[in-house]
Amino acid sequence: MNDNNPLHWSFDYNYGAQNPQFAQELISTLRGYDPEAGARQTGVGRTVRHVYNILPNYWRGYSRGNATEQLSIGTAIIERSKANNNLWHYSVEYENTTSGENLQMQFRCSDEPYRPLRDSWRVDARNSSFDAYSRSTCDGHLTLDREVKLRINGAAVNCGTVETDVKLTCDWALFDVIPALVQTIQTSDDSVEIAVLEDLEQLRLKSRLDFLESIEIPIPLDGYYLYGIGLLPSYWWLDADGNVAIASSTFETLVLKEKMG
Repeated sequence: MNDNNPLHWSFDYNYGAQNPQFAQELISTLRGYDPEAGARQTGVGRTVRHVYNILPNYWRGYSRGNATEQLSIGTAIIERSKANNNLWHYSVEYENTTSGENLQMQFRCSDEPYRPLRDSWRVDARNSSFDAYSRSTCDGHLTLDREVKLRINGAAVNCGTVETDVKLTCDWALFDVIPALVQTIQTSDDSVEIAVLEDLEQLRLKSRLDFLESIEIPIPLDGYYLYGIGLLPSYWWLDADGNVAIASSTFETLVLKEKMG
């Protein structure tokens, strides 16, 4: 692993305001996991677990002026297991320790490369305030007419309709979707179309996945990017074993620090 060369532009947020520096924290996190440990399993009942360090792309938006020993602002944990009905059951926890935000998401996907959403899903959001806005819940489902319907704190919301020939998945399932579609994306003459339900609440139609490039620094990685109408671009970097090692969006970068299964 090379510490001296600059990072790729899609996740290079190594500005002087951070202490420790972004590159230092990213590389030390990548060093903490063994790429060959726990090969990816797809058997029934096996739990696949990936833990990501959340790094802020712009530290001044989070720093309160106090010295800190680490740049991390939280952790994202993605767990999934396949049931006997060939559905993947996902449990995702996202915790931002600087904002006090905690998201817990439960959803199911078909055992297909696109991991299309099935049945119903639920989001439980909490923050560190002590008022009526300290918690919200969101329950959703996809109707037979392909309408995405939510109930947020009891209020019904219709998010839109997904075309019949487009797969609808969740952004947290992309950690499995992109590795499964590597060959499709790289051999396609055009980008791959997909509909994304961000955090199981915001419907992003007309989204697309495409190949970016391969790099050798800080480790060998293959890059992909997601973009679309109303969707800020994000960059997904897979290691040699098909794990999403780095996922970088506008405000934060997730770096793989632990995996099981």
